[in-house]
Formats: sequence, structure tokens, C-alpha cells
Amino acid sequence: MKLYRNLAHGIIEGVQEVLGNRMALRPTLKNILIKNRKWGSNDRRLVGKGIIEIIRWKRKFDFIGKLNVKSKNYYRNLLVVWSIYNDIELENCFTFSDLQKNNIHDPLLIKKSKRVFKNSIPDWLDNLGMKTYGKVIWEKEIQTLNRPAKLFLRTNTLKTNVKKLQAYLNENHKVNTDKVSNIPNALVVKENKILTHLDIYKKGWFEVQDLNSQKISIFTNPKPNMLVIDACAGSGGKTLHLAAIMKNKGKIIATDSSDRKRKQLEKRLERNGVSIVEYLNSENKDFFKKYINSANIVVIDAPCSGLGVLKRNPAAKWHMNPKSIKQLVGIQKQILYKYATLVKSGGNLIYATCSIFPNENQNQIKKFLKSKIGLEFNLEKEEVLLTQNTDGDGFYVAKLLRY
Repeated sequence: MKLYRNLAHGIIEGVQEVLGNRMALRPTLKNILIKNRKWGSNDRRLVGKGIIEIIRWKRKFDFIGKLNVKSKNYYRNLLVVWSIYNDIELENCFTFSDLQKNNIHDPLLIKKSKRVFKNSIPDWLDNLGMKTYGKVIWEKEIQTLNRPAKLFLRTNTLKTNVKKLQAYLNENHKVNTDKVSNIPNALVVKENKILTHLDIYKKGWFEVQDLNSQKISIFTNPKPNMLVIDACAGSGGKTLHLAAIMKNKGKIIATDSSDRKRKQLEKRLERNGVSIVEYLNSENKDFFKKYINSANIVVIDAPCSGLGVLKRNPAAKWHMNPKSIKQLVGIQKQILYKYATLVKSGGNLIYATCSIFPNENQNQIKKFLKSKIGLEFNLEKEEVLLTQNTDGDGFYVAKLLRY
């Protein structure tokens, strides 16, 4: 395989945007592909793969290539190491005279290296993982988090069922899937590919949604005709799932502060045939006065470090640090205490993050239960969904009952 100059520059640009300018990974990928519409599907796939893999394995490539991160050619050199490691031929304009190719292909060099180089993680994250889980569990978890994410679909039961969806994908689009044994309406696609252009996606037959993200809504277990408040709803992945479980009966109030995400949610609601969702800006003070002690269920999918979703967003381990996580814990606390007041007596508060570490999860709930509002709640159950035990992302979820 040969990587031509324009594609190589696209990869370098993407990596520099994410690692150097600390831009979000997915929007960066999207922007680069939009700017280069003439690239074919194979070229676009290769560029996306290159950006994600270099970001995922940055520290390993630093180590085996003996790279100087302060060099003006650092991102160019990362590309060279990645290409040699994957036996990809580069045009002659990309050279690195100091690079020892034999080192890059030497399996013993990595095998004998420290865990932080082998698994390409920062020291602080390795220390946190070891402290939380111990050597055996942590090493298995970080190895699993370094694998590419599988593609999961959630059947929209308002429009079809999993059997019909699976058959249609296979017969009409040659997309092979397997059912997931413990998640009744989930399918895993055997070969990752873009499916959002398909006719049945546009008709709302399915959504692309991680397996453990689907488990959060099932864990929540809303019933038809309930009032459910979905805090930090974003573009509405869980909102749509909750509506389907409720059979589009009752009311869901989805809150967020982003107008861009609201517009995305509105489009998805229409496509999915969901009519019970009302969107409200989370900064609306009247909202909290109106719905105090009113909701059967409040779901808080809290902003977090994202350290449970490194499969699909490896940039999080380079963007986060102990200081930024501490700031997030403070934001989580504010949201948790504020939205807890909306739960009615006998109702449930669901707190979830896509982090696998206690300071954002179990410790957050323990402190909440000792607070003035928290004394009105009882922890019914909580679960840490490690990616090594499932095929999905890492999540934490807790269910609390208000007396």
C-alpha cells in the first residue's frame, strides 16, 4: 500500500489539530474529509484510520521511533513511524534519516518496554488504573480499550423489530450482523462500515449506538406514560432509546445547553417517529421551578473524562489530566445536586458516565448521599461496565430511589 502526499498531509493535519491544538477528534476528522471531497472512499478510510491510530498509539510510536516531541517535524515523524510500523509506503518526500527501521519492527523492544509505552498511555492514567483495579484487571482493561470499537446498532422498535432489520440489512445491503444475547434489540455489525446513508436508516429503522450505552436506558427501565427528564441529553441517543422503551407514550424532557445539538435531536426525533420529547435549555431557571418534585425518572448522563470510551476516542487520554478531571467532578456535582430536586417521591435518579474511575462515579454518589438533598435518596444498585467484560464502551451507572 502506498500513501500519497496529499493523503499524508491530511493525516498530519488531523493529528496536529487533535494533539497539538487539542481539538476534538470526531469534528476534526469530519472537517478534513469535507475539505477533501475529491478523495475516494478508500482514501478517506485510510486517512481516518491513520489519524485515529497515530493518536491511539502516539506514546508507543514516540518510544520505538525515539521521537523528540518538541521537534518542529514531530507530527511528520509520527506519520513516518506509523507508516513503517504498518508497512505502508510513503512518497520520497517523507524521510526520517535518524529512524532505525529495525527498531520499529522489533517485537522484543515493545515486549520488554514499560506498560505506559506498550499500551500508549500517560503516566498519570496508568497510576490511576493501577490504584483502582490492580495489575491484572488494569492491564486487561487498557489492552481492550486500545482495540477499535465494534459497530453496534439499536433497532428502533417504534418502526420495526430486530428480526426484520437483520434480514433487510443482509438481503438488501449485504450487511451481515449478529444478535447480542443479553440486549434484545441490539445488533453487532460483523464488518465496520458506514451505514447512515442506507434507506432504512433514513426511515428511522435503526440508530448507531454503543452496546453499553444501550444498557443504560434498559437499566433505567422507564414505563409508558411516565414523566422522564433526560439531563445533558446532547443529540439524543439515549433520549430516543428511552422513548422507544416507553412506546412513545408519556413525556420526556430533554435538556442541554447546545443549540447545535438541539437541532440534531430534532432531526433524529422526526426520523425515529418520536413525538413525546420536549427540548428545554438547561440554563432555563423557570424549568427547575416548574418541575421540582415532578419526575418519575431523572437521567443524568454527566459530562465526564471519557476514559471509558478510548476505543472510539483515544484523544481523551491526551486531552485529560488530573486537574481537568477534578474540574469535571465539580461540574458533575452541580448537575447531580440540581437535577435531584426534580425527582418525585418514589421516583428514580439515574446517574451515568462513560468513565470507569471512582472519583467521577462511586465517590461522587457516596458524597451525594451524605448531602442534604442526598439524604432523601437510597442507592438501589450501581454497576461498572468494564469494556473487558463486554464488547462495548466503559460506563458507570447508578440507580437511586427518592423516599
